[in-house]
Order: sequence, then structure tokens, then C-alpha cells
Amino acid sequence: MSAPRPHPVRYFHGGVPGLAPGGLLLPPEMTGTEWTLTADVLDMGGVARRDRVYVTTGREVARVYAALFPDGALYEVEPVGELVADADCLVPGVSFEVPAARVVRVVDPVVLARARPFEAWLRKLDRATDETGAA
Repeated sequence: MSAPRPHPVRYFHGGVPGLAPGGLLLPPEMTGTEWTLTADVLDMGGVARRDRVYVTTGREVARVYAALFPDGALYEVEPVGELVADADCLVPGVSFEVPAARVVRVVDPVVLARARPFEAWLRKLDRATDETGAA
């Protein structure tokens, strides 16, 4: 009897809307995108890079990031290049930076922030990060 196969790791990204399967997510430094959550993280004293795309193993983590981007989308993605742990995430194995990511599928084309207050999204982000890290 063989050992059960481990499930492949799935990665997600929440952010700029309008991409289709096969599309490439590139860092804001390359696209010229002005408004990013990376900029907000930097403004709050966090660690973030404008030359990287951020991906997560947590679908709900990415959903929160999609909600915090104006009418953002939730994607399942495939990292392109070397994955490096996100220095700003305190839960190991949840968030990574990568040079680019390819869209595998559009999970939700529009995640509306107005569905809940900003503070509620931040609480959801904390819960989702902890749950993903514990899985």
C-alpha cells in the first residue's frame, strides 16, 4: 500500500481586477501601478517590495487583499520564479514574494470592500492568516 499523495500547494493573489487565466501578474514597479497595498504597508512602516508580487497559500487571506483593492479580484496563481517568505508575515508558510505569477483561474472577479467595514476586513485577515498557518 502506497502512502497518500500530498496535495499540491495552491497559491492565491488578491488585487488588480481584469486578468484572465494565463495572464501574468507583474510587480507594481514594472506595471507603473500607483495604488497598491504594498505602498500602504510601506506607509505604515512595514516591509514590502514594489519589485515583487505577493502570493499566499490562504485563499481567504487573498480574498481580504482583493477586497482592500478597489473592486479587486481573487485569483489562483502559479508563482513564476523563486518563492521567498514574506518578511512582513509573522506566520510561516502563508505569504511569499515572487518576481511574477501566472493566473491559473479567476476565483472571484470582484470582491467588494463595501460588503464590510475596513476594520472587519483587517480582523478577517488576521483570522485567515492564523488559520492558514495552522493548517
